[in-house]
Amino acid sequence: MGLQPIILYAADFAAFLVSLSVVGSACAWLGEQHKYGSHTHAQVALAIALCLGFSLWVAAEVEAKIVQTWGTKESYAAVPAAAGAEEAGIELPATKIGNAVEGPSSPGAKEVAWQESTVSTASAPSSMLERAREPLRSVAELAGIVAFLYLCDRTAYFPDGKKVYSPAAFWGCWGLIWLAALATTRRLESTKVMQREQTDEWKGWMQIMFLMYHYFAEHEVYNAIRIYIAAYVWMTGYGNFFLYARGKSFTIRRTLQMLFRLNFLGLVVCVALNNEYMLYYICAMHTFFTVVVVLALYIKSDANTAATAVYSKIALTLVVTLLIYDGPEFIFKAIFGVIPGMRQLFAFHDPLHKEFTNELHEWHFRSGLDRFIWIVGMVYAFEVGRFEAFMQHLDGIASLAKRYAARAGVALLALAVGGLWWHYAFRLGKYKYNAVHPYTSFVPLTVFLVLRNLFPPIRQRYMWLFAFLGKVTLETYIFQFHIWMKTTGVNGSPRTLMVWIPGWHYVNMVLTTAVYVFLSFRMFHITDSLKNAMIPEALASTAKRLGTASLLGAACYGASFAFIGPYALAVADKAMLR
Repeated sequence: MGLQPIILYAADFAAFLVSLSVVGSACAWLGEQHKYGSHTHAQVALAIALCLGFSLWVAAEVEAKIVQTWGTKESYAAVPAAAGAEEAGIELPATKIGNAVEGPSSPGAKEVAWQESTVSTASAPSSMLERAREPLRSVAELAGIVAFLYLCDRTAYFPDGKKVYSPAAFWGCWGLIWLAALATTRRLESTKVMQREQTDEWKGWMQIMFLMYHYFAEHEVYNAIRIYIAAYVWMTGYGNFFLYARGKSFTIRRTLQMLFRLNFLGLVVCVALNNEYMLYYICAMHTFFTVVVVLALYIKSDANTAATAVYSKIALTLVVTLLIYDGPEFIFKAIFGVIPGMRQLFAFHDPLHKEFTNELHEWHFRSGLDRFIWIVGMVYAFEVGRFEAFMQHLDGIASLAKRYAARAGVALLALAVGGLWWHYAFRLGKYKYNAVHPYTSFVPLTVFLVLRNLFPPIRQRYMWLFAFLGKVTLETYIFQFHIWMKTTGVNGSPRTLMVWIPGWHYVNMVLTTAVYVFLSFRMFHITDSLKNAMIPEALASTAKRLGTASLLGAACYGASFAFIGPYALAVADKAMLR
């Protein structure tokens, strides 16, 4: 006999209230530990939203457990399972009907799903809570991670430690990581140039050195780090051009999902810790340059295969970039300081460098250093076919001696060009190098790509460990500020190390690194889960869900006035009244 809905609703409501009480108390305790300024309405609104999401997830899990243990819910069968799942953004497996296989949107599949929903809850979710259980689980996990970030970097609960400058330790750790990565070398079936595993590997080892540069305060590798950041921006131009030039990705869903992936974590952390968006300037740079690439390719997209049209677009993009960054100053300020919403995103007030009175200085400096390299990435993406044809030509030389001689000649030429760049640009001091970086960063990237893809046995192999870590560069970039290290406060830089075991530097480094990397991967999966839940295939469903999320956000923001400000309730927690 199935459970009566009223009993199940009562159990859901009780689980929600108990959970909300517990998680609300934990949130209040966390607020009491706050040591930087006052809470904002946005911070409190986010806390309310995450507490509600966490409590709803608990209720969903309790409901699922009760149903699994005590029986089915025949009374819930009034909602077709497949239709409900589609509305919730949950993709059901295809249903076999006779000799045909039909997806959940087909009439036959819906009929089968309707019938099965009255027989077993294991076949498809029925209630609203069940349908939303997976997204709610991601929200609950997000709430835990955000709370942990807050505990680490906005309270005095964990002490901080000075960075230990030690070139020997830096290069020793780097060498050990490389040996570990070499042990994970894997072979690909194809010998194509610049395969996805290779670019993930590239991102992975660059990101590790970038993070170690911050952790060890290894300022001698500053110029190399600038090259690595340029490589990431180059990939923005290359990857997006390669994808959108085919003309199959110009959809609202694709664009929204891309923007969600780039900015969701950054915006959540900004609100939670009361930082400005530009503190995580990588998010802003990739977003801005990606949008420009997409716009350039969207206009007259049917001409994206013609060299004349493509290079005309690239030339126009270059001219616009020159005007924005190297033209009259008012153009840059008009775009990023006057257009509604732009100044709020790109302005930055650095508490450590108050001499910079221009709030757009940070954005101009950071994005200006790599203002051309993404355009170079577009060119390379368009010409990658010729690059591959050239490599295949070398591979096809019949004579073994001539083949190796040709490859040796290409390698020597690349090394000679790289040597000249190293002598005249890379050896310069930090500030002098910054001046030439925008015009020369394409040289080491080109040399690397040529040498990395010159020999088939090399381009056919990749180091899995680096490729694995290369998938979470966005998460590791943001979390380094607040889990691996500690910032100086609101809009602060990570000047000190996170210390969980005082007096044990390397033990502490291993422990914090393990947690830091683990949470980065969890956040990667959370972002992907919420991205798919919020932006499903159907545009109408996407609009409905984004609209609902906006309304809930506005409601939580309104509720924040009950906790802080002149209209705060007398019963509000003291921590929230500061």
